Amino acid sequence: MRGDAPQEGVKIWDIALRLFHWALVVAFAFSAWSAFQDKFGIYANMHTYAGVCVLILVCWRILWGLAGSESARYTSFVRGPKAIIGYLKHGDAAKCPGHNPLGAWSVVLMLLLLLAQAVMGLFATDDMFFSGPLSDQAGDWAGRLTRWHKQTGLVLLGLAGLHILVVLYYTLIKKAGLVRAMITGTKPAAKRAPKLASPWRALAILVPLAGTLWHLILG
Repeated sequence: MRGDAPQEGVKIWDIALRLFHWALVVAFAFSAWSAFQDKFGIYANMHTYAGVCVLILVCWRILWGLAGSESARYTSFVRGPKAIIGYLKHGDAAKCPGHNPLGAWSVVLMLLLLLAQAVMGLFATDDMFFSGPLSDQAGDWAGRLTRWHKQTGLVLLGLAGLHILVVLYYTLIKKAGLVRAMITGTKPAAKRAPKLASPWRALAILVPLAGTLWHLILG
């Protein structure tokens, strides 16, 4: 029967955004894991490089939210309190073409915290084994930035855990297919296909951005 046939799905996430998501997962995992190791040798290098990669990725995502695909742009998914309340009462995550109103603000919060965390890490130092690549420029702020970097890291670990639980809830209970959507780019229940930007545009933003930040930070 036709009604039993699987839905092909609507393409909502471009390849650049999907690669960004999984690259950020890997970079954040390495930075978090290395943060709890002794900060010398390979672990110090791992923490530094992973942190710089997080910074590059987050900066790219911020720019992609201005010049990227429709579903990635802030104007298409960031909504006010009324939309969030309406979604909590009647919303269906599976039918949202991109981020739902509540998830949109969680994305914004995570990006801002990751940006702050990565920037503070550049100037952090334990005055023993590990110093961020720009710590010598922090002056009297080094101690405070180091403390805030550690505290923000714990907050991010908590939010990452919450994010995983929410994704599992929407995937297993609500059947929204969020993980599959971030792998394949499609959502079976989405009503409309957003306009997706070319991956070449993503590269045109990423390459000069990554080269500039890498040179300025690591020389």
